[in-house]
Amino acid sequence: MKFNFIAILFACTLFICSCKPSETKTPSGYHYTIVTEGTGEKPKTNEYVFFTIKISGDDGKVLQEMKEGPQMPIIQIPAEFKTGKEANAVIELLAVSKVGGVYKLIMPVDSIPNAPMDIQSMKHIEYEITVKQIKNEEDYKKYMEEQQAEQQAKMSANMEKIPAIEELVKTTLNDFKSGKLETKKTDSGLKYYILKEGEGSNAASGNTVTVNYYGTLMDGTRFDDSFSRGQSFPFTLGVGQVIKGWDEGVALLNKGAKAFLFIPYAMAYGEAGSPPTIPAKSDLVFYVELEDISGQ
Repeated sequence: MKFNFIAILFACTLFICSCKPSETKTPSGYHYTIVTEGTGEKPKTNEYVFFTIKISGDDGKVLQEMKEGPQMPIIQIPAEFKTGKEANAVIELLAVSKVGGVYKLIMPVDSIPNAPMDIQSMKHIEYEITVKQIKNEEDYKKYMEEQQAEQQAKMSANMEKIPAIEELVKTTLNDFKSGKLETKKTDSGLKYYILKEGEGSNAASGNTVTVNYYGTLMDGTRFDDSFSRGQSFPFTLGVGQVIKGWDEGVALLNKGAKAFLFIPYAMAYGEAGSPPTIPAKSDLVFYVELEDISGQ
């Protein structure tokens, strides 16, 4: 359902020098731009670079974005760099980057081996990388320990919510089946029930949204949830990173909203389903909490 464009980026050949903001070519012939040079020293061997990345199509539409937070990419700078076909584009770029630096690379689609169907009709895709911070091994270890402790605390808090969520899902699903639940319906057949309104404008295509969810089959069987993992799920809305029912349903909500989405199988996993957890032609139910919206 979701293609990882990061894998494409890692396969590209890229070298970039420290120079004034300009557009030039890599030794491989790809165009890149240093939008902002950044400040401070370049990362040293074995140091860790934290960065965000945005990947856009040739029409400017965002295909994938990884921002600051639990999903932010981190790369360790090696002592030796691979060359030729095994060269790692991101590592080479980050090795000469500075904190605050912003870099853009235009990658022709026909230069990408085994380009996925999602992008084959495009002429090129654009990568934008922003370097956020650099940590040595000691600071990185401390950071990871803090992150793990924070996630464990969040997981424990969310685990405490699960019994109440299970009861809420059971009651709401029974009301839905009996016709007691006053849902709204979109033209596509998606039905939804807003349990709690949030604040501000609704999420829109291209926004990065962060969602906690609890998903079941129509008989109430749970097949997946984010609460037990202690980590909400971020994705870019409206670009096909999730099932159609999510792209449409989450766009009906604003920050802080809590809702139920009743998704017909055609907007979920289709006639085939997603065995073994989701049988063929399965309509799905999701309890969702929209925690955050960015990019509005």
